[in-house]
Amino acid sequence: MLLYGCAHPISPEGGPKDVNPPRVISCDPPNSATEFKGGSFRIDFNEFINLKNPVNEIFISPPLKSPIDTRVRGKSLIVRLDDSLAANTTYSVTFGNAILDLTEGNVLKGFNYVFSTGHYVDSLSLQGTLQTAFDHKLQKDVFIELYISNNDTLPLDSLPLHVAPYYVTKTDEQGNFMFHNLKQGEFLLFALADQNGDLIFNQPSEKIAFNDSLVKPYYIRVPKPDTLANDSVHPDHHNVVPVRKKSADSLKVADSMNKINSTRQNLLNYPSASLFLFESTDSVQRIKHASFPMEGKALVVFRFPVKNLRVVPLNFDSISPWYIEELSKQGDSVTLWITRPNVDSLVAKVILGNKTIDTVRLEVTKKEIRKKSSGKEKQVQLGISNAASHSGLNQYKNKLTLNFSYPLIRWNFSKVLLVSAKDTIHPDISFSDSLKREIIIQHKWDEEKTYKIIIPDSVFFGIQNFTHDSVFLEFKTRAEKDFGNLIVSMNMEKRPGQYIVQLMNENESAVFEEKIITGSEKIHFDFMPPGKYKLKAIYDRNRNGHWDTGNYKLKIQPEEVIYLPKTVTIRANWDVEEVWN
Repeated sequence: MLLYGCAHPISPEGGPKDVNPPRVISCDPPNSATEFKGGSFRIDFNEFINLKNPVNEIFISPPLKSPIDTRVRGKSLIVRLDDSLAANTTYSVTFGNAILDLTEGNVLKGFNYVFSTGHYVDSLSLQGTLQTAFDHKLQKDVFIELYISNNDTLPLDSLPLHVAPYYVTKTDEQGNFMFHNLKQGEFLLFALADQNGDLIFNQPSEKIAFNDSLVKPYYIRVPKPDTLANDSVHPDHHNVVPVRKKSADSLKVADSMNKINSTRQNLLNYPSASLFLFESTDSVQRIKHASFPMEGKALVVFRFPVKNLRVVPLNFDSISPWYIEELSKQGDSVTLWITRPNVDSLVAKVILGNKTIDTVRLEVTKKEIRKKSSGKEKQVQLGISNAASHSGLNQYKNKLTLNFSYPLIRWNFSKVLLVSAKDTIHPDISFSDSLKREIIIQHKWDEEKTYKIIIPDSVFFGIQNFTHDSVFLEFKTRAEKDFGNLIVSMNMEKRPGQYIVQLMNENESAVFEEKIITGSEKIHFDFMPPGKYKLKAIYDRNRNGHWDTGNYKLKIQPEEVIYLPKTVTIRANWDVEEVWN
């Protein structure tokens, strides 16, 4: 009773959380085995394991016709190869992020099992990076493929279009890829964002990358660890070094791991291939997207810029004109401003020249709920917006514009008032576009002054007689000292040609200015808001004023994109000068 009264009963505390991935303790046959004859192998771990997404994470190189079969038995993984193996060939089974421990889900990353059906294991390697061609974003989980000229009926360049690769691997989180255990020879290097699991470029929407010339693998010298315990393999070295079946104390293992880590640094001294992923061009014109976002407006997006467009409605009479066409800047999307009243759906043939390319069926995505007011239905409102209302007017760089949600059919500029303090004037107003969706208000603006625009109701009328209530827009002009200037000296002596130079925000979500240059010169980006910016140059190979993607069948690479290697900071009331060689 005394012991019970004095004791403070608590639940027993567990040990520290397990953060270590499963460790390989043996393989049967051993890793890097030669004269491999069986149709299966076993990998034993130091703890119970589980597999996650094995279909996508586990693959063998060179690929087999039949998928490999994996089964977990406690602390072991059994891999069956239900296909015949080629003679005198080194195979590598990559497990990606599939192997994890059963309790905490710690992932054994990058483990490979290597075996050879011949007398030796091939020992050459090849490394590189993959990023998107247009904006250099690193790409993970994309297949990197190697082809050799071993087909009697197909030339080497055509192999990615018809057959699976000879070797295959995947990019990691940082877009890096590494081949090990390659044989000597010349290879076609290809990247494929595979969509149907066959490792063949046979879908028009599959993104690809390719190297212009053949690549040769090379031998990477690796510091040999003194010992590794019982076929254990560190996940970072991918079996570059054959594993010895010999026990070792912890100090020797730690020392060998330090040597392996130093090898990763030494990889920087070896050649690295750079691949740029793109979606290949398709010569067939198609409609990519069509919608009816609001009453009176239909949108059709095409694969390529359009010419000689006709839209023939099938659900109403079209003898008289019924829409106004508005092309996007690139010419690949068309807005149809419907002038015919009470049209909230559209079934129409889309015709380019003399060819019907598709039939679209559209409905308003969200119908307006019209409430009755004074016995009359409330009509759709004509929207009027002014960007300066939010951030102020940068009058040194921009004009004051008002944008309308629909093209105008009637207006009365004389009723628009501009108010500043006690002054009220009728400003000069003009249209800036042929569609009459934007007007420019001219005035000699003062610094740091508040202005108001007053528009009485029913001054502007859009298509279908949409109009507006009274509008009051207030904005403030900015001071010259609020902005900075960027001057970039472009040195193009070593890289002649036409370039499109873009000034973007730090996350590349907006392009503030774009300039086209054809030689070395100084370009100015004046009166820019303070902030961090990126500079991007597009090599405009065909001089058409925009970036063009590539085409593998025509062996055309996407137009090259170059970034200034640093972020530029523009400060208020400062001139920033950069030299870009």
